[in-house]
Amino acid sequence: MDEMTRLFSPSCWVPGKSRDEVMNEFFAGIREAYDSLMSNDTIQKDLDIPYGPDENQKVDVYGDVKDNLLIFFHGGYWVEGDRKYCLTPVPATLDSGFAFASMGYGLATNDRNLSDCVSDAVKGVEFLLQKYPNISNIYIGGHSAGAHLAFQAAVKVRNPRIKGLLLFAGVYFLEELVGTEIGNAINLTIDQAKLNSCDPTLSDGMFLMKTFFVGGLEAPKLIEQNVEFVKGRRGILKQFPHLSHYTLMTQMWNDYSMIKYGLGVE
Repeated sequence: MDEMTRLFSPSCWVPGKSRDEVMNEFFAGIREAYDSLMSNDTIQKDLDIPYGPDENQKVDVYGDVKDNLLIFFHGGYWVEGDRKYCLTPVPATLDSGFAFASMGYGLATNDRNLSDCVSDAVKGVEFLLQKYPNISNIYIGGHSAGAHLAFQAAVKVRNPRIKGLLLFAGVYFLEELVGTEIGNAINLTIDQAKLNSCDPTLSDGMFLMKTFFVGGLEAPKLIEQNVEFVKGRRGILKQFPHLSHYTLMTQMWNDYSMIKYGLGVE
């Protein structure tokens, strides 16, 4: 692994654990959340709603959709991950009076590039805005690469019904990924990196409540990018010294404080 790839790879930065141990624990936690939700008949579910023709262009909605909705994008560095396995925030979201929409998107594999992922994110959000025209309080969130897509969708859709962003351990500035194992996996060119990097100034004037969450046991480049993003009062950064990229997500299954803070319902 080259050094820049390592600096962007969260599984390398959990003390006392191998990369395999870190990932196995994460997968066990997110699968447990999925299995628990699927077996819970008290939670309303509307699954596999298509917003496009491709298999991944679908959204799953949990809870009764009334006036509040959190749209969430999974991580996986745009090349892996699944909307079924980013559901640890669901209990806290429902407890806060919000429905939860887990948004799928086509991955940057084969003939697809990162711009296509961003396009899917925009289409998915626009679809839900049309499907639920009476919702007035929408937040968009995401984990890791999903945080990147959440921001891009919000600033491209620019709908006043979108009130805030909950961004967990996101990656936003992409030029340093060019030539790394991460960038090569999605055929990232310098032009694609420049085009799809997040510009914090694009959210100016949108009156968004922006909360960034990052653990202390995180890849150094992701910590650096989150700190950089909130400069100039462009959001609130919440740091958790004892959490990693992955436990930041799995802890939300039982700890509702991050979601409630981000949704403004503490």
